[in-house]
Amino acid sequence: MVWLAGGVPKKKRKRKSGVSGAGADLALLQKLMANAGRDVFAGMFDEPTPEVGVVPERSRGFRVRVDLMYAKPPIWRRLDLPGDLMLDELHVVLQVAMGWEDGHLHRFGVGVDRRTRAYFVTGLDLSEGDEGVAEDEVRLDQVVSAMGDRLFYDYDFGDGWQHVLVVEEVLDDPPPAPVCLKGKMACPPEDCGGLGGYEELAEWVRGGYDPRATPMGLGAEEMRDWLPQGWHPDRFSVGETNDALAALTAG
Repeated sequence: MVWLAGGVPKKKRKRKSGVSGAGADLALLQKLMANAGRDVFAGMFDEPTPEVGVVPERSRGFRVRVDLMYAKPPIWRRLDLPGDLMLDELHVVLQVAMGWEDGHLHRFGVGVDRRTRAYFVTGLDLSEGDEGVAEDEVRLDQVVSAMGDRLFYDYDFGDGWQHVLVVEEVLDDPPPAPVCLKGKMACPPEDCGGLGGYEELAEWVRGGYDPRATPMGLGAEEMRDWLPQGWHPDRFSVGETNDALAALTAG
């Protein structure tokens, strides 16, 4: 017993075993904070899902300009495309029109802001267990519909080739097959190291293949053997491109 002033006895409290009152409050606070943090960060690192419109009742075509982003001078193609082209088919068309060799991974994306851009998945992605909206289930006219609409196309994640397709005109009468109307500049050689490597190569070729130079760290003769036959950065042929595009439908 503990005696207080005035002689009134008071029982001495015993300390309870386990967590003290302050400790219990701290544990509860930590639990609440953890739950709140989980709510705040939930979905933050999930891949955004691309928005896909409904299939239009009437198919139209699109005149688009395709630019290899950040290339100087600009490397671009103007194409007329049927709106019912599936995105996996569009991938093949872009490879041919630009002059790539389809030796690397690719992806289509929607959304101007790259930080929040939503990407479609390829057949390879799905075979490796990825989830998402498959490009072979989406038509071009489900992701663009009006002048100024954009679709993004990345190719070769190592070299980092980024393309943007901008709708210049909506065609009431779609073309029966993709066709190239115009373009400028040759596509960079595959595996040249991105824009930096391309610019070094282009300067060397335009300068007449200086035998003393070592573009990309290779000797001049070795580099000439490595370059695609007849490649010149300023050369582009609409006729040759359309022949290659026609071969796609013929095959």
